[in-house]
Amino acid sequence: MVRCFIGIFIPNEKAEKIVDVQKQIQKLPITLKFVERENLHICLSFLGDLKEEKIKEICEKMDMICKRYKKFEAEISGIKFIPSENYVRVLALDVKNNMLETIRKNVKNEIGGDSKPLHLTLGRVKKIENKKETIEKIKKIDSNIGKFTVEKISLIKSVLQKTGPIYSSLHDSFLL
Repeated sequence: MVRCFIGIFIPNEKAEKIVDVQKQIQKLPITLKFVERENLHICLSFLGDLKEEKIKEICEKMDMICKRYKKFEAEISGIKFIPSENYVRVLALDVKNNMLETIRKNVKNEIGGDSKPLHLTLGRVKKIENKKETIEKIKKIDSNIGKFTVEKISLIKSVLQKTGPIYSSLHDSFLL
């Protein structure tokens, strides 16, 4: 069994900007488990544990979905509090693009898995001190990461370690 999800890795120059946002958040009275720089991604669908024989079928479906779309730009901007500001479990960046949202829905409908609205997780919240004040400070952080070109979606293997997960691409499906 292989633990997998379908997602998009973030280009290096955008990852640097995201790490800068994480560093600004780190200065505040909030305790998080940040996503490591090399693991920054946009998840389209979490598939969980897959049998080896299922992987080939999923890769073929991903290729079919990607053949319907040309490369396009998506924008990462704005901090999201998941599930809400009142009960923050995850800090994320908003990902804006109707085409990418359509692809996410196609992946969910044609492949399955657990799919959430588009976002890029910054970290999982463990504790927030002075919650209202800290959230207001987080909102003021410049989180405009900018646009990047979506060229492919990837089937990503996730190996859990004590230090955090290690992600690697099992298959890349390229847009036209």
